[in-house]
Amino acid sequence: MAEIWFTLHRSTLHQALSRVMGAIDVRNTIPILSHVLLEPIGEAVLLRGSNLDLQIDAECEAIAIKEPIPFAIPADKFKEILASLPENAEVSFGPGRSKDSIAISAGNSRLSIPFLPANDFPAIPIKAELGWTEIAGKPLAAALDKASFPLKKVDDRPWITGYCIHAEKGGDGMVVATTDGLSLARISAPTGACPALPTHNHSAYPHIILPPRAAESVRKLLDASTQGALIAATDFILAVKFDGVTITAKLIDGTYPEYEQVIPVPGTSRLGVKTETLSASIKRVCIMIDDASVDALYIRTRDGRITVDMVGRDGGAAHESMSGEIDGPQDLEICLNGEQLKKMLANVTSPEIDLYAIPDAKRVLARPIGAPGETYVLSIMKPRFSAMEQAA
Repeated sequence: MAEIWFTLHRSTLHQALSRVMGAIDVRNTIPILSHVLLEPIGEAVLLRGSNLDLQIDAECEAIAIKEPIPFAIPADKFKEILASLPENAEVSFGPGRSKDSIAISAGNSRLSIPFLPANDFPAIPIKAELGWTEIAGKPLAAALDKASFPLKKVDDRPWITGYCIHAEKGGDGMVVATTDGLSLARISAPTGACPALPTHNHSAYPHIILPPRAAESVRKLLDASTQGALIAATDFILAVKFDGVTITAKLIDGTYPEYEQVIPVPGTSRLGVKTETLSASIKRVCIMIDDASVDALYIRTRDGRITVDMVGRDGGAAHESMSGEIDGPQDLEICLNGEQLKKMLANVTSPEIDLYAIPDAKRVLARPIGAPGETYVLSIMKPRFSAMEQAA
């Protein structure tokens, strides 16, 4: 009989692997970073994925551990193997056909897969003891989702690519803010508490800047949580624990600007519309966009109706008309980036939304009705065509 080091349920093992895959780059040029670490600890096996900036650990309860031997195996191959096995299979690990391989056995199946030494697997260093704070995780997950629309993937200013997280002033929750330098999202998360956050020189408030990939992993983990999530931060990392999973992420180094100073005060020009109606209209109009950087979307009021128009670079055009509340001039015209507006509306769950035109500030302030913790600022875009050409 083949030697067995430890055995786990396929269902729990597959779930743990799915969670740590968020930190693994299967095509990484550094071989160990395309692997997943399996390390028996006590009565469980720890799975770990890492890309040096993001580390995800997931505990998996073991059926039996005879030899606590750790190793790292290719994550993509391991994922395919588990996907091919029955849900109720028991998966065992032991020595493979050669000294450089690990055997994975389940029922009548036995596969050998190459491995790398566990000692080669990196770990994000934590230089200070973490002070954990318990929070309601689901509101933070929702805030990370809603705040995503202005983010840039690449920018010379690293802080502009991340999520600013800080304590709610005068409250017991947290705030997630993002900006691309022009547009902005500020979302309050009633988490019930906020961990101690690092202070920064020339900053009015303690905060951290979380990279997008880490934010997405945190969002997925906390989306199913209510109470019981733990969170901690230092000057260099954010750590989150829930349901046997620990996420450790390096932070973006820098100081976030005092963005609240540039959020405009609502003016007298207001458009009140049903979110679903506006979102559907914007989606249809955006189909005709040829180049989102220059094809501007025009929102205007005419004869008591709200219209949306767009003329694409290659000559395509779209027009939508809808009812809504109009406060202010009946010839209001607003020019916006359609793709950005579409992304913002996709994350708004309130049935109605108010749009305030702030011409002097060259901004549009968007506030969902019944969601006082959500504030969106959209930058007005200069159109390639005049209003008369759009109307034609």
